Amino acid sequence: MSNLFSHAPNAVPGNDSIPAARVSAVTVPVPVREAFDGFTDGIHLWWPVEGHSIFGAESHIGFETGLLLEDSFTGSQSVWGEIRTWAEPTSLAINWHRGSNPLNPTIVSVNFSVLDDESTTVVLTHDGWAPGDLGHEQFEIHCDWPLILSRYVRFMGGSSKLD
Repeated sequence: MSNLFSHAPNAVPGNDSIPAARVSAVTVPVPVREAFDGFTDGIHLWWPVEGHSIFGAESHIGFETGLLLEDSFTGSQSVWGEIRTWAEPTSLAINWHRGSNPLNPTIVSVNFSVLDDESTTVVLTHDGWAPGDLGHEQFEIHCDWPLILSRYVRFMGGSSKLD
């Protein structure tokens, strides 16, 4: 009796591994305070809503009372995430669920560090993926950070080339 359950179908192992964090780094030609303010207070000016929003090109993105929100032209609202930490001007972290189930958020962390008196390095890390297939789906959906950050860099007066 080499295998008591030889008649049972072979189990197909699921992919329980969790994908690695997505990390994107850019440099902006402004001091840390301006870099943080441009990212947070100015997000509605640089975020590419035409392709990366719930309501489309005429929506407005902004941080408000511990949330990152998108407001539509018609008055509808979508919560993209809840602020985990807000340590201006050096970092912020968000429980991120833009367009997906808020019960399964991922984590977007943004760190701002002095490169020199006139430049700041901005590192965005997206992780906290769920285990298994859901985590892989989350990972695949959130692949556009380099494009999104290139818009931020241009808004801040820099070259859109990623580090």
